[in-house]
Order: sequence, then C-alpha cells, then structure tokens
Amino acid sequence: MVYYAQQKPPEDERPGCLDVWLISRAMFGILMWPFAVLIGLIVDLYGIVVLFDIHPALALIPVTITAAAVWLYARWEQRRFRPPGL
Repeated sequence: MVYYAQQKPPEDERPGCLDVWLISRAMFGILMWPFAVLIGLIVDLYGIVVLFDIHPALALIPVTITAAAVWLYARWEQRRFRPPGL
C-alpha cells in the first residue's frame, strides 16, 4: 500500500485538436486532386452543354480543350511509367 501511494498516477493523455487537424490535413491532401479532377470534368461538361445550346460550333471549344487535356495526360503517363526493359 505504501508503494502504491508513492507512485505518481498516470497522466490522462487525450487526443487534442492538433491530432484532428493533422489527420484532416492528410485526408484533404490525399483527396484534393481527385476532387479537383471531378469538379473540372463537371465544369467542362456544363460548358459543352451551354455552348452547344448557344451554337453547335461553339461546343468544339471545350471538346478540343478536353481532348488536349486527355492527350497531354496520356503523354505524361507514358513518360512517367515506362515498362521495364525500354
């Protein structure tokens, strides 16, 4: 009993706000680019519909931008992920 009385009680370390901020920042950092791509696609499709409503030839502008973006992404991925042996 004397030994127990001389021991210091363990401190209660509850998670604080810093832990929540660190986890939130990590999750937003991971999800930022996929969400940016999804929002960009939605804006692009909306632009295609609106410009097609104004005049069908104007819809070629966002379609061309989308095609160029897909082509540039394919080129970037081709250079970044080379198969072994090339």
